[in-house]
Amino acid sequence: MNRNFTSILALILVCLVFGFLTGCSSSNSSTPPPPPILAITATSGSGQKANVGDAFTNMLVATVTSNGTAASGVTVTFTAVAGSAGQSCTPSATTATTTSDGTASITCTANSTPGAYSVTAAATGATATASFTEGNTAPRVFVFYVNGLENSASEGPVYYGVAGAVGFDLSGNVLGGEQDYNDGQNGFPAPTDTITATGSSMTVNPTTGTGTLVLNVSASNPNVGVAGIETFAVQFLNASHALITQFDGSATSSGSFDLQTATSSAGGNFAFTLSGIDIAGFPFAYGGVFSNTSGTIHGTYDENDSGKVLVENTLTATDNGVGADVYGRGSITGFTDPNNGNEPISLVYYIVGPEVLRIIDVDADDTMAGSAYGQGSATSFDSTVLSTDVFGIVDNTEDEYFAAAGQLVAANTAVGMFSATFTGEGDDDENGTVMATGTPCRVAGNYSFSTTVLGYGSMTGITGLGSIHTLGLYATDPKLNLLDPNNPTAANLGAALVLDRDDFAQGTGIVVPQGTIASDGSDLNNSYGFGAQAFTGEGSWPTGNAGWEFDFVGQGTFASLVFTTGTGGPPTPADISDPYAFFVSGTPDEYTAVTIAGTSAAPDAAGRYAFPSATPFAVGPVGGADGSTVDFTVVMYEADPGLVFSLEEDTFSEWLGTFQEMSASSLKAMHLKRGPLVKSQAKPKR
Repeated sequence: MNRNFTSILALILVCLVFGFLTGCSSSNSSTPPPPPILAITATSGSGQKANVGDAFTNMLVATVTSNGTAASGVTVTFTAVAGSAGQSCTPSATTATTTSDGTASITCTANSTPGAYSVTAAATGATATASFTEGNTAPRVFVFYVNGLENSASEGPVYYGVAGAVGFDLSGNVLGGEQDYNDGQNGFPAPTDTITATGSSMTVNPTTGTGTLVLNVSASNPNVGVAGIETFAVQFLNASHALITQFDGSATSSGSFDLQTATSSAGGNFAFTLSGIDIAGFPFAYGGVFSNTSGTIHGTYDENDSGKVLVENTLTATDNGVGADVYGRGSITGFTDPNNGNEPISLVYYIVGPEVLRIIDVDADDTMAGSAYGQGSATSFDSTVLSTDVFGIVDNTEDEYFAAAGQLVAANTAVGMFSATFTGEGDDDENGTVMATGTPCRVAGNYSFSTTVLGYGSMTGITGLGSIHTLGLYATDPKLNLLDPNNPTAANLGAALVLDRDDFAQGTGIVVPQGTIASDGSDLNNSYGFGAQAFTGEGSWPTGNAGWEFDFVGQGTFASLVFTTGTGGPPTPADISDPYAFFVSGTPDEYTAVTIAGTSAAPDAAGRYAFPSATPFAVGPVGGADGSTVDFTVVMYEADPGLVFSLEEDTFSEWLGTFQEMSASSLKAMHLKRGPLVKSQAKPKR
């Protein structure tokens, strides 16, 4: 028994020891190794843009690694994540398998809606995804901006501005767009309004360039226009440039509509002017110069805030849109209002081209609108910037208003390399007070440019233009057409922007070179598109609403100093936006097919044309019980046959506008929806 017990005990010990050891060994061998770490990254193809319906040039490539080493045979799923308005693309395949280098790739074709969106790539077994940022673009994009007065039920007319971009396909259909709208006191600064294809359109008469633009932003901002539908009257001068005014009764304004030729790289040196109303609701304006280097902005600017003028302020800001979106929209932060405790001013811009930006202030309690123009490759600007030039200046903000135009002739002998004197003549209407009624004012003064700040200057000691004594002067690229940026072959290129730095108003304007003027006015025997922004004066016709606004655009012809609308083709009289009942007392309206006619005297030596009382600049009739023809006192200053400034100077209203020569062959080549050949003179229904 003892021997057997001992044997059994030994056997048990051996089994226990053996089992323990094998158990340990079995336990160790059954623990699985840690799983490989899969990671996926967007290797290439992000940041591309393609026209709607087109495939992106480069493939979208994602790379998958396992513990840092290329992983082959992994399934990658690509998913297009639609943008806010449905922007997306169609992948060539929803899944792809990684090759030996760990990459999986697809092509992607843009859908029919312009805008930004993302495409994600997910690898089986990876916890994170990769993302590609893409953008669909329209084959043609036009950038627009206007400013003027908006109807406000609680406050009456208030200043407003709009800047944006709208995309078209090659058949003239609106594909979409975006805009920033701000009236400064009831502002809508955020988010950016989305222009939808549905409900938006543009029709244009290909013979005359007259048309209508309708933009639907109701989904994002039903407060603008009429329940979110904005209507604009447009007058094309050529295939890439039009004059524009809001034409729906909700507001009236004037501005420009220009083909976009770039959506990024808004770097270099610029001159700019902006005007609007400040945080306290008073008119203010800015003008100056700046450099933009990789998104860092440095410059010098002047401010006129209701007559409180600060000059040579230092500008330091940041361009947040160096890689602007598919519509060329970017933003600038760091700008301030030194007259109001350095209150921050938030700016948004839309790129027209490498040297032209349309700008709007998008703060909720103030707003401005304006433009910045490149200074080209210039490394200095001296007294030769001005030679023989014409100018136009207008204050289009609330409360204060004036308009002036004229000719400046720089002295042959400069005071110094950067300073000179000038003489000339001009016309000026200030709040219904006309300077030198019936004859031009004799103008004189001095101008100079900084030796250290590129293109920053001033005009001082000005005499002959009423309350205008000092202007900021900001030189632009002498090869740039300030009114029609896509027409560099025009004669009137350059020369500068101006800002009124007096205590009575906050006007902005331009100075452009003047060519040779035919003494009999025969060089104006052309077809012109025209437009103007008008403000009613102290003794206004017929209602007395001083400082309120009407605007118009149209097309007509000069022949032997006789101007008429609707000649040389189908009738195309002017469209007049009159939401404050200037023409028909108590009846705001938008008038179509309003005739304009007048016969000017021959120009004087300064290129000044005047319409005498016997053959005045007659507008109308506009319809309605008291909508008879209105005779306006108008003078014009010719820069060259392609550009003429018009100035109305009456006690009851004043305007500043332009006549710009039309290109009929260019209009016929436009791929836009065709409007009616003849427009009805009936008023729009309300």
